[in-house]
Amino acid sequence: MSYFEGRVGEALYGTPARPSRWHKTVEEDLSGSVLRALELVRDPLDGDRGLAVYHVELGGDPLAEVSRLAALPLTDAGALGARLPAGTAQAGPARRAQTVSFVSFTGFPVPVMPEEYAEWDAVDQWLWLLASATPVERFPPDPKDESLFSGRVRLSASWRALVLRDGVAFVGTTPDPGAEAHFLAAAQVYAHSLYLDTVLLGAMQVTTYNRLANQLAGTQTLRLRRGTLAEWEGRLITARNTVGMDTITTRGKGNELLERYREQHRVPQLIAHLTEGLTSSARYIEAAASHGVVAALGLFTSLGLPFGLAYAAGALWGDGGLGLFLWCTAAAAATAVLLTALLPQVRSLVTDLLNDRSR
Repeated sequence: MSYFEGRVGEALYGTPARPSRWHKTVEEDLSGSVLRALELVRDPLDGDRGLAVYHVELGGDPLAEVSRLAALPLTDAGALGARLPAGTAQAGPARRAQTVSFVSFTGFPVPVMPEEYAEWDAVDQWLWLLASATPVERFPPDPKDESLFSGRVRLSASWRALVLRDGVAFVGTTPDPGAEAHFLAAAQVYAHSLYLDTVLLGAMQVTTYNRLANQLAGTQTLRLRRGTLAEWEGRLITARNTVGMDTITTRGKGNELLERYREQHRVPQLIAHLTEGLTSSARYIEAAASHGVVAALGLFTSLGLPFGLAYAAGALWGDGGLGLFLWCTAAAAATAVLLTALLPQVRSLVTDLLNDRSR
């Protein structure tokens, strides 16, 4: 928790009074790979939902294994869901799992992609295949498209990372002797902890902002009121303060990694869309309220004039009494009805007020 700012640690781990992280160490076969641990992370804004994290030790063919593991929720729904603890279940069908992978080599990385990708160095080839979790034969990327590596993070001379929409890959660029004291051993720990948590925070942001956008899209603009709009603005502020931070640490590459994840999932554009939608709704509500006030004042002036003239005339030429008051009221009402029938401007004011009332 000392790596992250306090507000981030609370989103990832909860508080002593309300912890939000659960883990269990295991050792189970997972179709050739070995499942070492399972974690659950509670959504801080929706306690009934969360994220499941499977820590898997890859075998001799990591590229094929990562692709197979990513497809497990699609090809075999029970493979991962069956390992969840009692009282939890996969929330609906998932297209595929997101992967966070770390691979190092006893020597230097060697190219693993076809000849047309010879311009990519070996590290980039490994990064792309691991982060996309997709074989070249299933999706051949354009070798000339430089934007494919816009999510690259240069961590140090010994390892790099690549963030894509469906996964994050960490690859060692120097030989790994396997010694516990070697830097790449520490790098593996960072990938399983600090940088994994950074990705989890990014996933929470994607889920939270998309959920807000979907809910707002399902709300009819004509039904919005000041109180409803204030509630939506409060939700957006709560989301930003709880999981939506983009500066999470004063150390290391965590901020850059989160920034790349947010860019891949278009989180800044999503926040801008939400903010613009709420701003437009506020302008609409204020304009509608002002329009209603103007219509009411105009109608009061137009239809109040006959009553004012009738009562003034009655007071000037009459001798008082209930009968005179009723005659003056009837004459004024008849004049008001006649004005409404003859003048389109008055009818328009009445229609506007009725429409505002129906909304």
